[in-house]
Amino acid sequence: MPNVYAMSMIRPHEALGLPQPIGRKLPRGLVAWNLAIAALTIACSVVYVIVVNAAASKGYDLSKAESRVDSLNIDAMALQNKAAAMSSIQQLTGEASQLGFVAVDKVEYVNPAQKNYALAR
Repeated sequence: MPNVYAMSMIRPHEALGLPQPIGRKLPRGLVAWNLAIAALTIACSVVYVIVVNAAASKGYDLSKAESRVDSLNIDAMALQNKAAAMSSIQQLTGEASQLGFVAVDKVEYVNPAQKNYALAR
């Protein structure tokens, strides 16, 4: 019975449509395998160094940009404080008195419905 099962099996390389097994196409001998592994190791090492170098460069650029953002935030807060100080009532009152304006003591309102105001003609 096991012979019948063995006879009905298809070899893997035949199922893939290859004339011979893949293992026979690979280089033979210990030296060829060692060279292939060494080349792969060197290639992976070069790719690793390139990727790490690029990541470090981007990290440096990012930290520079973050420090610039912090500097701009500090400048913006200083300008907001200066604008608030210059638009305060005390500052505006002082500037108005320097320009010759005087404070109003008594406020009188005109009611246009009563028609008791003068017009320049």
